[in-house]
Amino acid sequence: HLHNLLSQANALQYIDISSTDVILENLFGALVKGCTTNLVHLNVARNPFSSKKSKEAPISFKQFFSTTLNLKYLNMSHCKLPQEALKNLLLGLACNEFTKEMNLDISNNGLGSQGAHVLESCVHGVRCISSLDISDNNMDSDLCNVVLAISKNKSLKHLNMGRSMKKHMSLIMDAVVQVIQEDDCILQSLIIPDCRLRSDLFNLLNALGDNKSLEVLDISGNLIGDSGARLLAKALQINGKLRTIVLDRNNITLQGYNDIAYALESNRTLQYIPFPIFDVTPCMKASAERTDILMRKIQDQLNRNVCSKKQSTKHTSLQPGFLLTSKQQALDRLVSQTQEAIKSFGNDTISSNNDINHANDVIQDAENCKQLLVRLQEVAQHRNDKHPVEEKLQQVSKEIFNSVCDSIQVIIDKMLKTCKEQCPYVLRNEQTVTEIKSECKKKKQIPLDYVTSCVKHQAGVDIMNRLR
Repeated sequence: HLHNLLSQANALQYIDISSTDVILENLFGALVKGCTTNLVHLNVARNPFSSKKSKEAPISFKQFFSTTLNLKYLNMSHCKLPQEALKNLLLGLACNEFTKEMNLDISNNGLGSQGAHVLESCVHGVRCISSLDISDNNMDSDLCNVVLAISKNKSLKHLNMGRSMKKHMSLIMDAVVQVIQEDDCILQSLIIPDCRLRSDLFNLLNALGDNKSLEVLDISGNLIGDSGARLLAKALQINGKLRTIVLDRNNITLQGYNDIAYALESNRTLQYIPFPIFDVTPCMKASAERTDILMRKIQDQLNRNVCSKKQSTKHTSLQPGFLLTSKQQALDRLVSQTQEAIKSFGNDTISSNNDINHANDVIQDAENCKQLLVRLQEVAQHRNDKHPVEEKLQQVSKEIFNSVCDSIQVIIDKMLKTCKEQCPYVLRNEQTVTEIKSECKKKKQIPLDYVTSCVKHQAGVDIMNRLR
């Protein structure tokens, strides 16, 4: 029996019992007994709470969340989460002093106005959450206060609130803009897809220019059109933080993508825009050649930003001119004061001469100290032997290459098998099959040099920068 298993002390780290019709009240009674120590991932999505309208959730529900030691991921979406259960969940996590950087998904629970009030009053105190998904919860105008309450939580870096704005969209977006314009905003990713915001999203796009925290933005399915694309383009010209933008299904035409392509000429940080297949399809019908040119231009500029990381390593080294920090300036003042004091002593006594000699030696070391960091950095960077991390990256590149080749071969074999099943007569000739397989290998071949470049110049550069 599942409950008996989970209630005994165990080493389980990953539990996924989504869509199994487990009664959640009973489940947490078992989890609190045996799964608070090692459990890292818990997915109970699409499981109902009891139909009994009890006013309070069981004590074990809050107790589990306040005592779990290592939980990093909790999915309670599509559970019809009652108000009291949500309250106990948040209060339990607020009391938890052990787990950190937790991902909480409570989307699609129909929380409504009452659930919004619970979130508003509790979420700011839940410091163990770094990612929160409250999408599709029918909170309407109450979402404004929830957003403002979330802004007070300085551990929450990722927020998903898609499909949450059917009414009062301008009020909610005003609250979102207010949050990302705060000087101490720490939100790194904002996910607001499929809200059909249209012009209500424009203020957010304008605010992106000065934002210094957001790295990922999903505004897909909001129908912002070319006007929104133009505002986004203006923001991208001065934004220096965004790394990923998802913007498909926004009714953007070639004019809008042309504005974005122009903006990317002066943007050196944006690295990824998933191909907007829905918006590009009608553009291809109108002008396939121009569409292809624009999409290639955008992709080339994104690739440039990714590859420029390699060049940035040349500028990460500290130069002597930048070493005059406030502490070193203070050191210069002390040296100057000491030299003045030495001059005032003159040649009084042998004892004072000894002190003066000692002071001069200390001053000499202080002067040499200014160049110490540069010299240490030179030692670290000019190794005679190859860095072990670089050797490991080369080895990993070969392993990835072999895995990619094996994967491609498996896919080709499966596709050919499907083709034989669908067109047995045409593909009965083995020579034809061999020729098709050969052509597939040529077109889908990924060179080892390319894999090595991706590993070294992207992941490798980030790792080496941290080492330096």
